[in-house]
Amino acid sequence: MATLIYIGGGIVIITVLVIIYFLLRIPKKQKDATVEYTTALNYLIIGEKNKALEKLRESVRLDTDNIDAYIKIGDILREQGAGDRAIKVHRGLTVRRNLTSGQKADILKSLIKDYQAIDKYDRAILVCQKLLELIHNEVWGQEIMLKLYEESGDWDRAFDTRKKIQKTRGEKDGQLLALYKVESGLKRIEDGRERDGRIKFREAIKLDKKCPPAYLYLSDSYIRENRYRDALIELKKFVTLVPQLSYLGFTRIKDILFREGTFSEIESIFQSLHTEHPENESIRFSLADIYERKGQLERAIELCHEALERNPDSQQAKRYLAKFLARTGKNDEALQYALDLIENLIDKENDQFTCNTCGFISNEPKWHCPQCYEWNSFL
Repeated sequence: MATLIYIGGGIVIITVLVIIYFLLRIPKKQKDATVEYTTALNYLIIGEKNKALEKLRESVRLDTDNIDAYIKIGDILREQGAGDRAIKVHRGLTVRRNLTSGQKADILKSLIKDYQAIDKYDRAILVCQKLLELIHNEVWGQEIMLKLYEESGDWDRAFDTRKKIQKTRGEKDGQLLALYKVESGLKRIEDGRERDGRIKFREAIKLDKKCPPAYLYLSDSYIRENRYRDALIELKKFVTLVPQLSYLGFTRIKDILFREGTFSEIESIFQSLHTEHPENESIRFSLADIYERKGQLERAIELCHEALERNPDSQQAKRYLAKFLARTGKNDEALQYALDLIENLIDKENDQFTCNTCGFISNEPKWHCPQCYEWNSFL
């Protein structure tokens, strides 16, 4: 509205002060939305998710074009366990027009995490394929896809993706690729396909001739089919090629040879290993086990005394000596070792394997942590 005011015979049109007043009273939408959004970010920094969510919702109420605020709302909902609601928020953004490539990528990345959170890996993979088309298969996008394949147990596609990433980066890591083949073999064995599993283990050995789990799982497969000699062949290769980890195969070797009754063969194997690696306690005590089985307790005791000379704190040597000496009638000496053991009780975790990355504990070695998915973090 305007008011006509006559001044000195001329007409001057002046904006009514009332209009100016109301103009000043109109809320500055973008400014208020920005304040709410900034406050939400500050809450996120200090971990106040609920307060951040409240401010983000207020921000998008004032400014419906704040795509990043919507993305963060969905992310918080997912972190709070409301995966389906997060998907609804993020999927709603995908149909928006005039989105930048960066915004589209951010939306798709959040949507992938939404589907991961509710274990819908097939959906997550489909979304990731769209992401790869958008960003033209950049390495970071391939790494997201790799993680999805790993978590879903699709080890063949995971292998292909890892190989592609290595090629793009100019890397060549046969040891890591071999572990993907091992996982693929284990998956086939879980499905009752022993022979197909063994094929994958052999493919792993072609990539890395010193791949520990490939030999161990290959021998296990033969043992399940009562093919003990074939299992022994693989275990012999393993302890020869990877002596520092050979203790992982000792129990299998001893079980096979004791079952077959071929004490001379097992003794020969471990004597050779002991000569080559006298510092390896696992080899020494495996040989002591063999002497015990053969009734040669004095030779077993001698090995244990040698172990104590090398390591006076060896609890395993003391355990063996307490047992062997008692059987030879040397009860006082056996009792002394037993009392020493009681005073220095061994924590059971000493016989367990712990992931160096996340702390996951396993009673057997893992080459791919089931908790944080890190590779080679146990040995």
